[in-house]
Amino acid sequence: MKKVAITGGIGSGKTKVCELLQEKGYPVYPSDDKAKYLMVHDQGLRTKLLALLGTEAYVVGNDGQVLDLNKGIISSAIFEDSSLKTRLESLVHPVVREDFEKWSNEQTSSLVFHESALVLLTRYYLHFDAVVLVSAPESIRVERVMKRDGVSREAVLKRIQSQPFYDELEERATHLIDNSGVIRLEDQVMALLEDLIEA
Repeated sequence: MKKVAITGGIGSGKTKVCELLQEKGYPVYPSDDKAKYLMVHDQGLRTKLLALLGTEAYVVGNDGQVLDLNKGIISSAIFEDSSLKTRLESLVHPVVREDFEKWSNEQTSSLVFHESALVLLTRYYLHFDAVVLVSAPESIRVERVMKRDGVSREAVLKRIQSQPFYDELEERATHLIDNSGVIRLEDQVMALLEDLIEA
């Protein structure tokens, strides 16, 4: 089994690439969604996050049951204390990685994919047999996110600025997908699969 990371900035189209891979029958692990799930449902992680962020970080029902993350409180806390983001990630990322390994072991496909915006930031990318970077010009990314999320241009640019500068990390990727619309995305995904299967 080959493990392949799919990464790229907001609006680049990495989720669309993952959808095309799933249509071809390949399993994809959505790390952002899984991280949010584990932050609520993994008891060990939740205990650590409560110690780090306080009870306000969670939405709690009348019976005391944790229902969800209080994303607004967490975002505000991270904004006010930049070191908090690093400490939060140091708790969440190992649990997500362990969950990915468990999930991978349950798959029967010859290729499994891990969707992650941050995989190139640390040496974790070296754990994959291949890393695919999906890219598009910033102007296209901004328009896509504005349309998708119904937010202002300024809000999107702020989100882009908070993400890694992917051009500087491109050399860590083994495959590039250009999602500017010049080359059909479906054709590039097919070429990627052929290369991964033959390699």
